[in-house]
Amino acid sequence: MRILQLYLAILFCIPLPAVANADGFSFTRDRRSISMPIKVRNNLAVVQLHINDRGPFYFILDTGVRTTILTEPMLAHLLDLNLQESIYVYGLGGDGIVEALVARGVDIRLHGLRGKNMNMIVIPENILTFSEIFGFPVYGVIGYDLFKNFAIEISYSNERMRVFREPDYRIGRRSQVTPFRLVNDKPYVSATIIGENGDSLTTNLLLDLGASHPVYLNRSHIHLSDRTLNSFIGKGISGNLMGNIGRADKIRIGDIEVNEPLVFYPEREFLVFNEMEINWQGLIGGAIIKRFNIIIDYPSEKLVLRPGRNFSDPFNTSLSGLEVVASGPQLNKFKIHYVRPGSPAYEAGIQSGDYIMQLNHLSRTELNLDEILDQINLREGHHISMLVNRDGLLLRKHFRLREDL
Repeated sequence: MRILQLYLAILFCIPLPAVANADGFSFTRDRRSISMPIKVRNNLAVVQLHINDRGPFYFILDTGVRTTILTEPMLAHLLDLNLQESIYVYGLGGDGIVEALVARGVDIRLHGLRGKNMNMIVIPENILTFSEIFGFPVYGVIGYDLFKNFAIEISYSNERMRVFREPDYRIGRRSQVTPFRLVNDKPYVSATIIGENGDSLTTNLLLDLGASHPVYLNRSHIHLSDRTLNSFIGKGISGNLMGNIGRADKIRIGDIEVNEPLVFYPEREFLVFNEMEINWQGLIGGAIIKRFNIIIDYPSEKLVLRPGRNFSDPFNTSLSGLEVVASGPQLNKFKIHYVRPGSPAYEAGIQSGDYIMQLNHLSRTELNLDEILDQINLREGHHISMLVNRDGLLLRKHFRLREDL
Protein backbone atom coordinates (compact mmCIF):
# COMPACT_ATOMS: atom_id res chain seq x y z
CA MET A 1 0.00 0.00 0.00
CA ARG A 2 1.31 3.47 -0.88
CA ILE A 3 1.83 5.86 2.01
CA LEU A 4 2.13 9.15 0.13
CA GLN A 5 3.75 12.15 1.78
CA LEU A 6 3.28 14.80 -0.89
CA TYR A 7 2.07 18.18 0.31
CA LEU A 8 1.43 19.56 3.70
CA ALA A 9 -1.81 21.41 4.29
CA ILE A 10 -1.27 23.98 1.63
CA LEU A 11 -3.13 26.49 3.76
CA PHE A 12 -0.69 26.01 6.63
CA CYS A 13 0.95 29.27 5.69
CA ILE A 14 -2.27 31.27 5.62
CA PRO A 15 -3.68 32.69 8.86
CA LEU A 16 -6.99 33.73 7.35
CA PRO A 17 -8.96 36.51 9.00
CA ALA A 18 -12.26 35.72 10.64
CA VAL A 19 -15.31 36.38 8.50
CA ALA A 20 -18.62 36.14 10.34
CA ASN A 21 -20.91 33.61 8.72
CA ALA A 22 -24.55 32.63 8.87
CA ASP A 23 -25.75 29.75 11.00
CA GLY A 24 -24.04 27.11 8.90
CA PHE A 25 -25.53 24.06 7.26
CA SER A 26 -28.84 22.37 7.97
CA PHE A 27 -30.51 19.14 6.83
CA THR A 28 -32.79 19.32 3.80
CA ARG A 29 -34.20 15.83 4.47
CA ASP A 30 -36.01 14.36 7.46
CA ARG A 31 -33.29 11.88 8.33
CA ARG A 32 -31.23 11.02 11.37
CA SER A 33 -28.02 11.06 9.31
CA ILE A 34 -26.85 11.53 5.75
CA SER A 35 -24.11 9.54 4.06
CA MET A 36 -22.18 10.77 1.04
CA PRO A 37 -19.11 9.70 -0.96
CA ILE A 38 -15.73 11.37 -0.67
CA LYS A 39 -12.48 10.94 -2.56
CA VAL A 40 -9.23 10.40 -0.68
CA ARG A 41 -5.97 11.42 -2.34
CA ASN A 42 -2.65 12.47 -0.82
CA ASN A 43 -4.11 11.69 2.63
CA LEU A 44 -6.72 14.41 2.05
CA ALA A 45 -10.48 13.99 1.67
CA VAL A 46 -12.48 15.94 -0.90
CA VAL A 47 -16.25 16.21 -1.14
CA GLN A 48 -18.55 17.39 -3.91
CA LEU A 49 -20.72 20.44 -3.37
CA HIS A 50 -22.89 22.80 -5.40
CA ILE A 51 -22.55 26.56 -5.29
CA ASN A 52 -25.57 28.70 -6.20
CA ASP A 53 -27.16 25.61 -7.80
CA ARG A 54 -24.18 24.96 -10.07
CA GLY A 55 -21.66 22.18 -9.89
CA PRO A 56 -20.68 19.78 -8.54
CA PHE A 57 -17.25 21.04 -7.50
CA TYR A 58 -14.68 19.22 -5.38
CA PHE A 59 -13.60 20.95 -2.14
CA ILE A 60 -11.09 19.72 0.46
CA LEU A 61 -12.36 18.93 3.96
CA ASP A 62 -10.12 21.03 6.20
CA THR A 63 -10.55 21.55 9.94
CA GLY A 64 -7.76 24.12 9.82
CA VAL A 65 -9.88 26.87 8.19
CA ARG A 66 -12.88 28.87 9.33
CA THR A 67 -14.53 30.34 6.26
CA THR A 68 -15.02 28.40 3.02
CA ILE A 69 -12.31 29.31 0.51
CA LEU A 70 -12.51 29.39 -3.28
CA THR A 71 -9.07 29.16 -4.87
CA GLU A 72 -10.17 29.53 -8.50
CA PRO A 73 -11.39 33.13 -8.99
CA MET A 74 -12.57 32.47 -12.55
CA LEU A 75 -15.25 30.24 -11.05
CA ALA A 76 -16.43 33.13 -8.88
CA HIS A 77 -17.33 35.11 -11.98
CA LEU A 78 -19.05 32.16 -13.63
CA LEU A 79 -21.16 31.70 -10.48
CA ASP A 80 -22.01 35.42 -10.29
CA LEU A 81 -20.79 35.61 -6.71
CA ASN A 82 -21.52 38.84 -4.88
CA LEU A 83 -17.97 40.07 -4.24
CA GLN A 84 -18.65 42.91 -1.82
CA GLU A 85 -15.38 43.68 -0.10
CA SER A 86 -11.65 43.08 0.06
CA ILE A 87 -9.55 41.61 2.84
CA TYR A 88 -5.81 41.07 3.19
CA VAL A 89 -4.46 37.58 3.56
CA TYR A 90 -1.00 37.20 5.04
CA GLY A 91 1.35 34.31 4.43
CA LEU A 92 3.94 33.27 6.97
CA GLY A 93 7.53 34.00 6.00
CA GLY A 94 6.96 37.74 5.71
CA ASP A 95 6.67 38.00 1.93
CA GLY A 96 3.18 36.76 1.12
CA ILE A 97 0.52 39.46 1.38
CA VAL A 98 -2.36 39.20 -1.06
CA GLU A 99 -5.68 40.96 -1.41
CA ALA A 100 -8.60 38.52 -1.42
CA LEU A 101 -12.32 39.13 -1.91
CA VAL A 102 -15.28 38.13 0.24
CA ALA A 103 -18.46 36.85 -1.40
CA ARG A 104 -21.61 37.07 0.70
CA GLY A 105 -25.02 35.46 0.34
CA VAL A 106 -23.62 32.27 -1.20
CA ASP A 107 -25.80 29.16 -1.32
CA ILE A 108 -23.81 25.93 -0.79
CA ARG A 109 -25.35 22.46 -1.05
CA LEU A 110 -24.00 19.04 -0.29
CA HIS A 111 -25.89 15.76 -0.50
CA GLY A 112 -28.84 16.42 1.84
CA LEU A 113 -27.33 19.55 3.40
CA ARG A 114 -27.68 23.23 2.62
CA GLY A 115 -25.90 26.35 3.81
CA LYS A 116 -27.85 29.54 3.09
CA ASN A 117 -26.39 33.05 2.92
CA MET A 118 -22.86 31.75 3.46
CA ASN A 119 -19.66 33.75 3.10
CA MET A 120 -16.75 32.68 0.94
CA ILE A 121 -13.20 33.98 0.64
CA VAL A 122 -11.98 34.15 -2.95
CA ILE A 123 -8.18 33.89 -3.32
CA PRO A 124 -6.52 35.56 -6.34
CA GLU A 125 -5.56 33.44 -9.32
CA ASN A 126 -2.38 31.34 -9.26
CA ILE A 127 -1.83 31.81 -5.51
CA LEU A 128 -3.05 28.35 -4.45
CA THR A 129 -3.73 25.62 -6.98
CA PHE A 130 -5.06 22.33 -5.66
CA SER A 131 -5.85 20.57 -8.92
CA GLU A 132 -2.18 19.99 -9.71
CA ILE A 133 -1.67 17.82 -6.62
CA PHE A 134 -4.88 15.81 -7.09
CA GLY A 135 -4.82 15.32 -10.85
CA PHE A 136 -8.45 16.42 -11.17
CA PRO A 137 -10.17 19.79 -10.61
CA VAL A 138 -10.37 20.82 -6.94
CA TYR A 139 -11.67 24.32 -6.35
CA GLY A 140 -11.24 25.14 -2.69
CA VAL A 141 -11.51 24.26 0.98
CA ILE A 142 -14.43 23.87 3.37
CA GLY A 143 -14.02 23.60 7.15
CA TYR A 144 -15.71 25.12 10.19
CA ASP A 145 -18.75 26.19 8.16
CA LEU A 146 -19.61 22.53 7.61
CA PHE A 147 -18.37 20.98 10.86
CA LYS A 148 -19.68 23.43 13.46
CA ASN A 149 -23.29 22.17 13.72
CA PHE A 150 -22.84 18.41 13.46
CA ALA A 151 -20.93 15.31 14.43
CA ILE A 152 -19.30 14.05 11.22
CA GLU A 153 -17.94 10.54 10.70
CA ILE A 154 -15.24 10.04 8.08
CA SER A 155 -14.17 6.64 6.81
CA TYR A 156 -11.06 7.16 4.72
CA SER A 157 -10.76 3.48 3.81
CA ASN A 158 -14.36 3.30 2.53
CA GLU A 159 -14.32 6.84 1.10
CA ARG A 160 -17.58 7.77 2.87
CA MET A 161 -18.66 10.59 5.12
CA ARG A 162 -21.72 10.53 7.41
CA VAL A 163 -23.27 13.63 8.95
CA PHE A 164 -25.43 13.18 12.08
CA ARG A 165 -28.33 15.51 12.81
CA GLU A 166 -28.06 14.87 16.58
CA PRO A 167 -25.06 13.68 18.66
CA ASP A 168 -26.67 10.29 19.39
CA TYR A 169 -24.41 8.28 17.09
CA ARG A 170 -23.24 4.82 18.07
CA ILE A 171 -19.68 4.47 19.35
CA GLY A 172 -18.28 1.18 18.09
CA ARG A 173 -16.07 -1.35 19.80
CA ARG A 174 -12.35 -0.58 19.95
CA SER A 175 -13.17 3.13 19.78
CA GLN A 176 -11.60 5.75 21.99
CA VAL A 177 -13.39 8.97 22.91
CA THR A 178 -10.99 11.90 23.32
CA PRO A 179 -11.94 15.50 24.16
CA PHE A 180 -10.68 18.42 22.12
CA ARG A 181 -10.94 22.18 22.49
CA LEU A 182 -12.12 24.57 19.81
CA VAL A 183 -9.71 27.49 19.68
CA ASN A 184 -10.54 30.12 17.06
CA ASP A 185 -12.98 27.56 15.61
CA LYS A 186 -10.24 24.94 15.15
CA PRO A 187 -9.96 21.62 17.06
CA TYR A 188 -6.93 21.10 19.31
CA VAL A 189 -6.24 17.74 20.93
CA SER A 190 -3.74 16.89 23.66
CA ALA A 191 -0.97 14.59 22.38
CA THR A 192 2.36 13.30 23.58
CA ILE A 193 5.25 12.87 21.16
CA ILE A 194 8.03 10.57 22.36
CA GLY A 195 11.31 11.20 20.62
CA GLU A 196 13.83 8.68 19.36
CA ASN A 197 16.11 9.66 22.27
CA GLY A 198 13.37 9.11 24.85
CA ASP A 199 12.56 12.79 25.36
CA SER A 200 8.87 13.62 25.27
CA LEU A 201 6.62 16.57 24.51
CA THR A 202 3.01 16.88 25.66
CA THR A 203 1.13 19.71 24.02
CA ASN A 204 -2.09 20.67 22.25
CA LEU A 205 -1.86 20.03 18.51
CA LEU A 206 -4.26 21.17 15.80
CA LEU A 207 -6.21 18.22 14.38
CA ASP A 208 -5.92 19.26 10.74
CA LEU A 209 -7.70 17.28 8.04
CA GLY A 210 -6.18 19.64 5.48
CA ALA A 211 -2.58 18.60 6.23
CA SER A 212 -1.32 15.58 4.32
CA HIS A 213 1.75 14.67 6.40
CA PRO A 214 1.57 12.85 9.78
CA VAL A 215 2.89 15.40 12.31
CA TYR A 216 4.25 18.94 12.12
CA LEU A 217 6.13 20.44 15.05
CA ASN A 218 7.75 23.74 15.84
CA ARG A 219 11.42 23.59 14.95
CA SER A 220 12.33 24.10 18.60
CA HIS A 221 11.39 20.43 19.10
CA ILE A 222 13.70 19.05 16.39
CA HIS A 223 15.80 17.35 19.07
CA LEU A 224 13.06 14.69 19.26
CA SER A 225 14.42 13.23 16.00
CA ASP A 226 17.93 11.75 15.97
CA ARG A 227 18.38 12.27 12.23
CA THR A 228 16.60 14.49 9.72
CA LEU A 229 16.50 15.18 5.99
CA ASN A 230 16.34 18.63 4.44
CA SER A 231 13.33 18.77 2.13
CA PHE A 232 10.47 20.66 0.57
CA ILE A 233 7.47 20.11 2.85
CA GLY A 234 4.71 22.23 1.36
CA LYS A 235 3.54 25.36 -0.37
CA GLY A 236 1.80 28.55 0.66
CA ILE A 237 1.32 32.09 -0.57
CA SER A 238 4.90 32.90 0.48
CA GLY A 239 6.20 30.17 -1.83
CA ASN A 240 7.71 26.77 -1.16
CA LEU A 241 7.87 25.72 2.48
CA MET A 242 11.18 24.09 3.33
CA GLY A 243 12.23 22.27 6.46
CA ASN A 244 13.41 18.98 7.90
CA ILE A 245 11.82 15.54 8.04
CA GLY A 246 12.58 13.26 10.98
CA ARG A 247 10.95 10.53 13.00
CA ALA A 248 9.55 10.20 16.49
CA ASP A 249 9.41 6.95 18.40
CA LYS A 250 5.64 7.33 18.80
CA ILE A 251 2.78 9.76 19.18
CA ARG A 252 0.18 9.09 21.86
CA ILE A 253 -3.40 10.39 21.71
CA GLY A 254 -5.21 9.27 24.84
CA ASP A 255 -4.46 5.54 25.11
CA ILE A 256 -3.75 5.10 21.39
CA GLU A 257 -0.12 4.94 20.25
CA VAL A 258 1.04 5.37 16.66
CA ASN A 259 4.55 4.04 16.13
CA GLU A 260 7.44 5.75 14.31
CA PRO A 261 5.56 8.57 12.61
CA LEU A 262 7.38 11.01 10.38
CA VAL A 263 7.65 14.50 11.86
CA PHE A 264 8.01 17.64 9.74
CA TYR A 265 9.82 20.69 11.13
CA PRO A 266 9.25 23.87 9.06
CA GLU A 267 12.11 26.33 8.78
CA ARG A 268 11.87 29.00 11.45
CA GLU A 269 11.51 31.80 8.88
CA PHE A 270 8.12 30.41 7.86
CA LEU A 271 6.83 30.88 11.40
CA VAL A 272 7.56 34.59 11.40
CA PHE A 273 4.94 37.24 10.76
CA ASN A 274 5.73 40.96 10.74
CA GLU A 275 9.14 40.16 12.32
CA MET A 276 7.48 38.30 15.20
CA GLU A 277 7.69 34.53 15.63
CA ILE A 278 4.32 32.79 15.72
CA ASN A 279 3.58 30.80 18.89
CA TRP A 280 2.74 27.59 17.04
CA GLN A 281 3.42 24.13 18.45
CA GLY A 282 2.26 21.92 15.61
CA LEU A 283 -0.48 19.76 14.19
CA ILE A 284 -1.61 16.19 13.49
CA GLY A 285 -2.28 15.66 9.80
CA GLY A 286 -4.00 13.34 7.37
CA ALA A 287 -1.35 10.61 7.23
CA ILE A 288 -2.26 9.78 10.84
CA ILE A 289 -5.95 10.73 10.77
CA LYS A 290 -6.67 8.47 7.77
CA ARG A 291 -5.54 5.42 9.79
CA PHE A 292 -8.73 5.75 11.83
CA ASN A 293 -12.43 5.73 11.33
CA ILE A 294 -13.09 9.09 13.00
CA ILE A 295 -16.05 11.03 14.31
CA ILE A 296 -15.40 14.74 14.81
CA ASP A 297 -18.09 16.20 17.04
CA TYR A 298 -17.75 19.99 17.20
CA PRO A 299 -20.92 20.63 19.26
CA SER A 300 -19.74 18.21 21.99
CA GLU A 301 -16.01 18.91 21.45
CA LYS A 302 -15.07 15.26 21.32
CA LEU A 303 -13.23 13.00 18.93
CA VAL A 304 -13.99 9.30 18.42
CA LEU A 305 -11.09 7.24 17.04
CA ARG A 306 -11.29 3.63 15.92
CA PRO A 307 -8.14 2.15 14.31
CA GLY A 308 -8.66 1.12 10.70
CA ARG A 309 -7.17 -1.70 8.67
CA ASN A 310 -4.10 0.33 7.68
CA PHE A 311 -3.41 1.53 11.23
CA SER A 312 -0.07 -0.31 11.55
CA ASP A 313 1.32 0.49 8.11
CA PRO A 314 4.81 2.01 8.21
CA PHE A 315 5.38 5.70 7.53
CA ASN A 316 7.63 6.29 4.55
CA THR A 317 9.24 9.39 3.15
CA SER A 318 9.02 9.79 -0.60
CA LEU A 319 10.89 6.63 -1.67
CA SER A 320 11.95 8.25 -4.94
CA GLY A 321 12.57 11.73 -3.55
CA LEU A 322 10.25 13.19 -6.17
CA GLU A 323 7.30 15.55 -5.85
CA VAL A 324 5.21 15.36 -9.04
CA VAL A 325 2.31 17.62 -10.03
CA ALA A 326 -0.20 17.53 -12.89
CA SER A 327 -0.21 20.43 -15.32
CA GLY A 328 -1.83 21.54 -18.55
CA PRO A 329 -5.51 22.29 -19.30
CA GLN A 330 -6.41 18.59 -19.01
CA LEU A 331 -4.03 17.94 -16.09
CA ASN A 332 -2.37 15.24 -18.21
CA LYS A 333 1.20 16.55 -18.17
CA PHE A 334 3.30 15.48 -15.24
CA LYS A 335 5.98 17.84 -14.01
CA ILE A 336 8.76 17.17 -11.51
CA HIS A 337 8.13 19.91 -8.95
CA TYR A 338 10.94 19.01 -6.54
CA VAL A 339 13.78 16.51 -6.17
CA ARG A 340 15.04 15.87 -2.64
CA PRO A 341 18.85 16.17 -2.47
CA GLY A 342 20.54 12.82 -1.93
CA SER A 343 17.46 10.81 -2.90
CA PRO A 344 17.44 8.01 -5.51
CA ALA A 345 15.95 10.31 -8.18
CA TYR A 346 18.51 13.02 -7.36
CA GLU A 347 21.35 10.53 -7.72
CA ALA A 348 19.90 9.45 -11.09
CA GLY A 349 20.13 13.04 -12.35
CA ILE A 350 16.44 13.94 -12.48
CA GLN A 351 15.86 17.68 -12.08
CA SER A 352 13.06 19.99 -11.04
CA GLY A 353 11.21 21.12 -14.16
CA ASP A 354 11.58 17.80 -16.01
CA TYR A 355 8.39 16.35 -17.51
CA ILE A 356 7.65 12.63 -17.28
CA MET A 357 7.10 11.18 -20.74
CA GLN A 358 7.29 7.48 -19.87
CA LEU A 359 7.32 5.50 -16.63
CA ASN A 360 8.30 1.82 -16.62
CA HIS A 361 7.39 1.53 -20.31
CA LEU A 362 3.98 3.19 -19.94
CA SER A 363 3.68 6.44 -21.88
CA ARG A 364 2.35 9.66 -20.40
CA THR A 365 -0.94 9.21 -22.25
CA GLU A 366 -1.46 5.85 -20.52
CA LEU A 367 -0.96 7.27 -17.03
CA ASN A 368 -2.69 9.52 -14.53
CA LEU A 369 -1.16 11.31 -11.55
CA ASP A 370 -2.34 8.74 -9.02
CA GLU A 371 -0.71 5.88 -10.98
CA ILE A 372 2.57 7.78 -11.22
CA LEU A 373 2.61 8.50 -7.48
CA ASP A 374 1.83 4.85 -6.76
CA GLN A 375 4.78 3.69 -8.85
CA ILE A 376 7.38 6.11 -7.50
CA ASN A 377 6.43 5.27 -3.88
CA LEU A 378 5.60 1.57 -4.29
CA ARG A 379 8.16 -0.25 -2.13
CA GLU A 380 11.87 -0.26 -1.39
CA GLY A 381 13.93 -1.86 -4.13
CA HIS A 382 11.31 -1.31 -6.85
CA HIS A 383 13.04 -0.42 -10.13
CA ILE A 384 12.01 2.79 -11.88
CA SER A 385 12.75 3.49 -15.52
CA MET A 386 11.74 7.03 -16.45
CA LEU A 387 11.91 8.98 -19.70
CA VAL A 388 11.87 12.72 -19.05
CA ASN A 389 11.69 15.78 -21.28
CA ARG A 390 14.14 18.49 -20.27
CA ASP A 391 13.74 21.56 -22.46
CA GLY A 392 13.04 19.39 -25.52
CA LEU A 393 15.76 16.83 -24.80
CA LEU A 394 14.59 13.29 -23.98
CA LEU A 395 16.60 11.59 -21.23
CA ARG A 396 16.30 8.02 -19.89
CA LYS A 397 16.82 7.67 -16.12
CA HIS A 398 16.98 4.57 -13.89
CA PHE A 399 16.90 4.20 -10.11
CA ARG A 400 15.56 2.03 -7.31
CA LEU A 401 13.23 3.21 -4.56
CA ARG A 402 14.80 3.62 -1.15
CA GLU A 403 13.79 4.79 2.32
CA ASP A 404 16.37 7.38 3.37
CA LEU A 405 15.20 7.94 6.93
